Amino acid sequence: MTLAVAILADRHLDRVAQLARSLARSEVKVCIHVDANVAAEDFFRLKRSISDQADVVFTDRIACDWGHFSLVEAELELCRTILSKWDSVQHIQLISGDSLPVKPLSDLKAHLSRFPNVDFIESVSVIKDNWIVGGLGIERFTLRFPFLWKRQRRLFDLWVSLQRKLRLQRAIPDTIQPHIGSQWWCLTRKTVSAILNDPDKPSIDAYFRTTWIPDESYFQTLARKHASVLQSRSLVFSHFDHQGKPVMYYDDHADMLTEINAFFARKIWHGADRLYRRFAENSAPVVAYPVNSMPSHIAEATERRRIGRAGLRMIGRAPNRWCEPQEETAVRYQVFSGVAACYPDIRDWFGQKTDIPVHGRLFAPDRVHFADEADVGPGGLSSRPNIRDNAPQCFLRNLTWQSRDSTFAFAYEPLDNVMIAKFLAGDVNARIHVVQYGWIPDLARRGITNPDVLRVVSNHLLSREEAFLTAISGIEAKCSVRLWTLGQALSDPAPVLTAMLTGLGVADARPPMALPEIADMDKVHAFARMLKNIGVDIDLHKLDTGPAREVNPLAVSVRQ
Repeated sequence: MTLAVAILADRHLDRVAQLARSLARSEVKVCIHVDANVAAEDFFRLKRSISDQADVVFTDRIACDWGHFSLVEAELELCRTILSKWDSVQHIQLISGDSLPVKPLSDLKAHLSRFPNVDFIESVSVIKDNWIVGGLGIERFTLRFPFLWKRQRRLFDLWVSLQRKLRLQRAIPDTIQPHIGSQWWCLTRKTVSAILNDPDKPSIDAYFRTTWIPDESYFQTLARKHASVLQSRSLVFSHFDHQGKPVMYYDDHADMLTEINAFFARKIWHGADRLYRRFAENSAPVVAYPVNSMPSHIAEATERRRIGRAGLRMIGRAPNRWCEPQEETAVRYQVFSGVAACYPDIRDWFGQKTDIPVHGRLFAPDRVHFADEADVGPGGLSSRPNIRDNAPQCFLRNLTWQSRDSTFAFAYEPLDNVMIAKFLAGDVNARIHVVQYGWIPDLARRGITNPDVLRVVSNHLLSREEAFLTAISGIEAKCSVRLWTLGQALSDPAPVLTAMLTGLGVADARPPMALPEIADMDKVHAFARMLKNIGVDIDLHKLDTGPAREVNPLAVSVRQ
């Protein structure tokens, strides 16, 4: 049997030439339409490069616009040229210039020989338009679209809105029943001839001229009218993501493309040298793979692109929180607030108990205090505060992603970057241990003697701490919080330290244990009383002893 391949080309003409030569070597007739918007010198360069191929011809050029009837005119011109040039052609396969045969063309010709009277074209009734992703359905056929969607977008949208508002609809011609489907079809000579010679063609063309994306409906509709036997499938594999954008294939898809249940694949990246060597130059053997596993791989990749992975964000797009729920970070981590002032050598003490990194104040004003005080932390994160503060949430998200194989901990104090407090509150992976008024021992060590200065500094620390506690204990907070008073942390440190070690995954974190250095409770009490006397509104009862409490008991019971 004789097969003709019609190619719609508009870019990367060197790859089009490579494709045409590959098809011609397999004794396939080739007809190419090059968009008239392509520069004339590029077009003539293409013609010269394959002028030695007798079975490769060109049609008259038409300027094509996406979603416009001009694409259908180019397809019709390809059909006329093929039928007039080669009387022996029995099937015409339409592909794009960025397509490649992923099965031997001898297999395609054998397949068509077994079904000589069958038209292969995806053709779905427009009444059930679930096929359409991110576009108009029945309105493609009941509204008029005189404006170009890509170049006249404002006029396009205004005209569609006006027609809807005024209820301006037109009747679908009685001679057709609209169908939609993939643009890439394989039709018999008989069906193509019937479409070209349809007595109603002038009125049908006039109607489709102002429909939207007629290249996905013109042949799909008329094939239903004229075909003897029609299989509603395309022999060209193409896939669209959840936004209706075509999936492009690269060199690392080479093996998987042999899995698809189709003879061609489109949207091949023009720089995919390995794909072109393998499929256009036939330089690699064809490997047998299970049929139809490629779509499952693509579906999985599309879903991952849409939803992402916990704690990982695409560089080009943040997820939509309304329809793409996603955890803020990749792994659980511990946050210690007010702890370091109570136990001055706590980081060294943690280092003796566990190998898990316990960072210092990651969001301190002066710098990022990584566990080893390095200038560059995990994943190449900088310790410079101006870089961190440009997007502190992303900084923490990236740090947890780099630590996703284990966990980590860090300190957060009232004077640290406030932007991270809301992020911590909304992160289900955050396990926050807070010693309320934990800033008092550190302030006492500063030796500030001026009461006015001390009052200003204390009130500032107090307000920042209250804002942090409000954020992490609110109704919408998703983090889990363990809260101790300063008195509890100093008088009975074992439960505090045990809870933190348990959070870090230390197996044997029960008392008795060697304790770190503990701040002098009597001095802290005296300093707190002095703050109260100079007008700082602290609650001295928080320096009393008593059991710790869980701020988010529901969150803790569900998530821990």
